[in-house]
Amino acid sequence: MSMAAAPPTRSSASRSSASRGSSSTTTNTPSGVKGTRTAGPVSSSSPTVQLDSAEFSTGSYVDRLFPDDASLEGVDVAAENLRRRLQAVTQDIRQLLRAQSNDNNKQQQAQDLEATKTAIGELYTRISEMKAKARTSERMVLDITQDIKSLDSAKRNLTHTTTTMKRLQMLIGAVGQLRHLKEQSKYYEASQLMQAIGGLREGFAGFGRVRQIAALNDSADALQRGLAGQAFQEVERGFDSQGMLIGDARVMRDACLCAEASLGVEQRDKFVAFYCDLQLRAYLAIFQLNDDVSQLENISRRYAWLRRILRNYSDDHAAVFPEHWRVGEALSRRFSETTRDQLGEIMATRDNISVEHLMSALSDTLAFEAQCNKKFAIVVKPTDESSQTVYVYEDGGEEAVTFTGAISCAFEPYMSIFIRGEHAKFDEMIRKFQREPLSIDNDPSLSVLASSTDLLYQFRESLRQCASLSTGQPMVDLSQVFSQCLCSYARDVLVHKLPRITSSSTTALDDLKNISLIVNTADYCASVVGQLEQKVVEKVGGEYKDKVSFTACREALLTSINTSIRALVAGVEAMCEPAFAALTQVPWQSLQMVGDQSGYVLLISSAMEASTETIRKSMSGSRYFRSYCDKFAARFSERYMAAINTCGQISEVGAEQLLLDAQALKSTLLDMPLMGADRDETEKKPQLPSAYTKIVTQGVGQIEALLKAILAPSDPPDALVDRFLLLFPKTPSETFQQILNIKGVKPADQPTYFRVLQRMLKQTAASSERSSASRSTQLEASKDATQPNSVSNYSTPDLKGAMPSHVAQGISSSAPLASKKSKSRAGEHVRLGSTPGSASVFGSDNQSAPAHRSARMSPTAIGVSGSANGAGGMSPDPLGITGGGNGNPLLGAASAHAVQVAFSPNSESMSPGSDDAIGRSSTDAASSPVLASLAANATATRTKINENLRKFMSNMRRN
Repeated sequence: MSMAAAPPTRSSASRSSASRGSSSTTTNTPSGVKGTRTAGPVSSSSPTVQLDSAEFSTGSYVDRLFPDDASLEGVDVAAENLRRRLQAVTQDIRQLLRAQSNDNNKQQQAQDLEATKTAIGELYTRISEMKAKARTSERMVLDITQDIKSLDSAKRNLTHTTTTMKRLQMLIGAVGQLRHLKEQSKYYEASQLMQAIGGLREGFAGFGRVRQIAALNDSADALQRGLAGQAFQEVERGFDSQGMLIGDARVMRDACLCAEASLGVEQRDKFVAFYCDLQLRAYLAIFQLNDDVSQLENISRRYAWLRRILRNYSDDHAAVFPEHWRVGEALSRRFSETTRDQLGEIMATRDNISVEHLMSALSDTLAFEAQCNKKFAIVVKPTDESSQTVYVYEDGGEEAVTFTGAISCAFEPYMSIFIRGEHAKFDEMIRKFQREPLSIDNDPSLSVLASSTDLLYQFRESLRQCASLSTGQPMVDLSQVFSQCLCSYARDVLVHKLPRITSSSTTALDDLKNISLIVNTADYCASVVGQLEQKVVEKVGGEYKDKVSFTACREALLTSINTSIRALVAGVEAMCEPAFAALTQVPWQSLQMVGDQSGYVLLISSAMEASTETIRKSMSGSRYFRSYCDKFAARFSERYMAAINTCGQISEVGAEQLLLDAQALKSTLLDMPLMGADRDETEKKPQLPSAYTKIVTQGVGQIEALLKAILAPSDPPDALVDRFLLLFPKTPSETFQQILNIKGVKPADQPTYFRVLQRMLKQTAASSERSSASRSTQLEASKDATQPNSVSNYSTPDLKGAMPSHVAQGISSSAPLASKKSKSRAGEHVRLGSTPGSASVFGSDNQSAPAHRSARMSPTAIGVSGSANGAGGMSPDPLGITGGGNGNPLLGAASAHAVQVAFSPNSESMSPGSDDAIGRSSTDAASSPVLASLAANATATRTKINENLRKFMSNMRRN
């Protein structure tokens, strides 16, 4: 290789490089040093010139670039330079080709446009020449074929004339032949010939003005009419006056076909009407309006007569008439029309129509109509969504008229007789059920009375029968009958059969079971009423749907259910009457000590458990069992309170014993919804309904409040009045009078207690007004402050109206003195209200007692709410003494004078006597020294009572 190889440079022959203005290139020396060379003229022996040469040699060019091994270090640079050179040359070629192409395209487009214009001109010239030649050719063809067209028209007219003349000749011959056949009475050939004459006459429809053709048509018409009359006479002669066939059936059938061919459907109807009238002549003679055989009870004879006629027609007369005439169906329709008219007249003229005869005739009529539809293959056309029913013939699908309603529609105006008959039938059933004893009506296999299923089954059958007769006003009337009869059933059967359970009844549990059965029956009927109403609405017509209503009977059934549940409550109460009698016989005034629960409690619990288990097992609806529990709990509390009121005087020990008994009975009442339940249901420990718990808590709470008021000492009066106002915030004076009587307060001393009560009420009202004024001032001063608890407003009722006369007189005689004392005590109340610890918990002889009492008149003054089960209502333990779980509160005589906790009849958040309640009372009392003192005393007293309770329970367990 040569050692003096020069690096590649830009050639002056490269136009693209010169046009881009490149001034230098990067090269690589043999030693690998990079540098730039300025483009300029080079010798022809340079590498660039060799690349443009036609005698270029690749090997020589590479040898000159890389003469030795050291120069191979610049391979990459040399390759890059060659790639750039290649790209530059390619770009130059592309630009040159694009420029040349643009120039060539412009020239080519101009040349093509000129060529196109020249071609269009030549084409237009050729088309014009062709049109001229075509017009010339057409004139030549017309001249040549003019004679041919005339010959074609003549041929066509001649052919039509020849055909018309042949048809005319055939028509003249056919008319003459028809006249000959008429004279020979050949009806079959005449019928075929008349069809041909009809076809020939259609070709002469436009020749009516031609006298000869008009005369020929008139002659043909006259012959056809004459043949039709002659055929009719032939058929008439074929039957005698009784409708029996005496002629030739084949000849008569040909006469029928001839008559139909001559005059069409009109003549066919004439033949059918003649035959129907002939056959029904005997029917009208037999079944005349005034004859017994024509009455409703003999309607089956009418249908039997038609069946015999149809059978005779099938055997003898069917060969006389063509099958497509459907003479048997037409005869049945004429019979239906005649029978319908006669039945309408008969029912219109009769004064008293028997329901049995009417329904029997209607039933036979419906069966006859169904048989006719089946005999003549009339079926309902299956449609996708069509509100109108379409009837067709089963064999061909041709539209038909159904026989349904053809005769039975005559009975619709007299459906009121059917309605009255159904009503009478249902009333008789109800009277029968009413006379039957409950033991007969009780089906052991059913949980309802068997009479209810029988009655509802008759309702269903009556509805089905009425739906087949009419879906209009009669069905609405029938639905009203259903409603009235269900009302009567509920009133005269269910309520009437309720057993009356007394305390001496030996079958009390069976009676309770029967009452539960009556509840089930009423519930079952009430549920079926909805289904019955839906069924009637589905069947009745659209314009009558709004008139269907079973609201009255549904209310009557619900009323019978409520009456039955009240009977259950009264029955269980009657079973508890011996226990209540034992309660009133206990000497509560002389009771010395509090023991275990009394004997009457066990009697009541046993009666409640036995009766409730029986009711639960017999009653199918759980909601009615809950209703029974609610009503019995409310009624039991009233009866228990009445029994206590009849016990006479009750001592404090007796009141404590009654409190213990009340807690035991309350526990039994709370367990009553679970009595008789399945073991699985009992093990789940379901939560009692809050409404039921509230009823029990409120009812028993009133009794406990009364007994705790009796526990208060009657001396001094302030203590009793104070306790009464705490337990009875609404101040019912009758209750206060009752407490005084039970405690044995003499009538002469009772005015004193009422004066104290009236004084405390006035003090409470004044304190409430001051508290309200104070709250208003605070709210005006700071709108963002939270409203504090306040003392409830108490109004001073007029106690005289509810007091005994001697008490009212005593209060009136000492009114001035009471007024002065109340004023002085009110002043002391103002002074003592801000003195901490100046008041004791219970009333005493000092003058400070009314002050703190008036501060505690509010049910939330201390914050201890009373609801043992969280349901609100009267507190079962307003003294704050409770045992564990459902244990009975034990209140000692000493503790009765040592604790007083405020009572809230509307609280639902805390149990009385709980630690949370006392803690909240301390928080609420922080703003009042008197309330703080009361809270501290209540807490201490509660601790002492709990100790006494634990000691008592320990003694009970040891014993």
